[in-house]
Amino acid sequence: MASSLPAVALAYHVLPPVATLLHAGLGYWVYRRHWARAGAKWFVITLAIGGVGTGVFSVQLLSPPAIMRPLGSLTGLLQICSYVSFAVFAGRYTGTNFHRHWLAKATVTTVLGGYVLLALFEPSGLWVSNLRLVTEPITYYAYDVEPGLGVIYLLVYTLTFYTYYELFVYLLSTSARSTRQLALLIAGSLSISLIVALSQAGLFPAAELNHAAYATIPFNLFATLALFRFDLLSVQPVARNAVVENLRDPVVVLDDDGRIVDYNDASTRVWPDIDCHVGDPFETACPTLAETVDPTGDDGETTRITLPADGRDRHFSITVSRVARRGGDDEWLSILLRDVTALERSRWQLERQNERLDQVASTVSHDLRSPIQVADGYVEMLDDMVDADGLDAADTDEARACLRKTSDTHGRMEAIIEDVLTIAREGKAVEATEQVSLAAAARDAWANVDTGDATLTVAEDRTLQADRSKLLTILENLFRNALDHGPADVTVEVGATDGGFYIEDDGPGIPDEHADSVFEYGYTTIEKGTGLGLSIVETMAESHGWTVELETAAERDESTGTRFVFSDVGGGPVVDEQEPHAPT
Repeated sequence: MASSLPAVALAYHVLPPVATLLHAGLGYWVYRRHWARAGAKWFVITLAIGGVGTGVFSVQLLSPPAIMRPLGSLTGLLQICSYVSFAVFAGRYTGTNFHRHWLAKATVTTVLGGYVLLALFEPSGLWVSNLRLVTEPITYYAYDVEPGLGVIYLLVYTLTFYTYYELFVYLLSTSARSTRQLALLIAGSLSISLIVALSQAGLFPAAELNHAAYATIPFNLFATLALFRFDLLSVQPVARNAVVENLRDPVVVLDDDGRIVDYNDASTRVWPDIDCHVGDPFETACPTLAETVDPTGDDGETTRITLPADGRDRHFSITVSRVARRGGDDEWLSILLRDVTALERSRWQLERQNERLDQVASTVSHDLRSPIQVADGYVEMLDDMVDADGLDAADTDEARACLRKTSDTHGRMEAIIEDVLTIAREGKAVEATEQVSLAAAARDAWANVDTGDATLTVAEDRTLQADRSKLLTILENLFRNALDHGPADVTVEVGATDGGFYIEDDGPGIPDEHADSVFEYGYTTIEKGTGLGLSIVETMAESHGWTVELETAAERDESTGTRFVFSDVGGGPVVDEQEPHAPT
């Protein structure tokens, strides 16, 4: 026995420096490789505090008795700090953040503050008693713990075991690929508590020595294995409690046989008795959903369904996903029901608004056109009466002039109605498009307009992803705008740009002061215009998702002319055009 004492003493003195080196090496590696990972900072802090603690403990064992006592108090403080920092790491790593709870904060404050006060003032009956120097197998101080220090230790143990509890719960709820590294981490941390407990039971050669510093060696070994072999901090576990359970949308999980094996609380809003159907076939527990979802379908399949939830019908978007079980031989089938009731309601409201808009447009058309038709009838009657009553020439000419003005006014009202109907009915978002040749559409639109002596030139063709009818409306209105505001022989040019196309004329152009107003409803500079032509152009462009901008002559460093540029246009170049576009 005597011959073994030197070997035991050597081990007691050598192992703490080894633990210090392990702390330093592991902490440095985590700092360099995993600093940005969840919990990595507090893991390094834990290792740093533990390394300093084992280092101070090493010095303590080699110091004279006078210095050994204060170093022992410092070692105890560092050990407590390492427990606290590990609890913070566990809260960060698991995503529970239990260390931020007010009770955890109060416990940490009481532990650290209480220990410092007790160590500084050493109050009788609260700190330690029966202090004695032990020399075999090594020299160290032994003591009896008084109630004050006992409460501190009790709180530390409580915090530590709650940390183990959170890690263990997280282990049970996390994915299979993350259990090994998490189990190693728990085993390493439990080894500290186990060795400390065995130490207090007097099962080691230095029966009254606190062996916490030696217990950090297995902790470092387990942590090293978890980090290097199983990538502890790189593979952040996805816990069911942290993700699935907190989802506001229902989740149902099936096994390979199509039986209910799991669900979250949100599912009970749709199936209040689903807890009674765990283990039952899917079609028994959720018959309506089972009619919509095919468990053998493709992964990621999405469908829509309406189900009663919380006493009213809700609309859900269903997404089916497959998750590999432990070992990879079998799969879970996860069915997520995303509540899209608000989206469906908005779509329904939009459809209703469009229907009302059509009704308003039809009403405006009917209520305005009917009086116009009646007025036109009276105009014809008055025209006949003038001829029949034999008015003198002057009165007849004046009467006819008034009648012509009335007829012109009615014609303008008719044009306004047509434009309003175009905006109301055709301004909805385009639902279906096709590949349209810009050159062909321009020639067709030009043929629909009374162009007189004007000329159309297509500088460059391209295909457009467009609603052809609305594209013709855009072109026709811009052509009319150039003809109404330009000379009789105005030339209009249509061409392609990188992101769309343009329509340009060589007319007098639009003054800069009017450039910001041309797309406003009712804006016009000629008496016969409705002021809605360019508003229709903008509305039709926006219904395609395009943007249209006016480039004045001044912006192009020209003295005359107007250019409208359309951007964000889908499509591509025309590749099968056989002949150049001659002026029309």
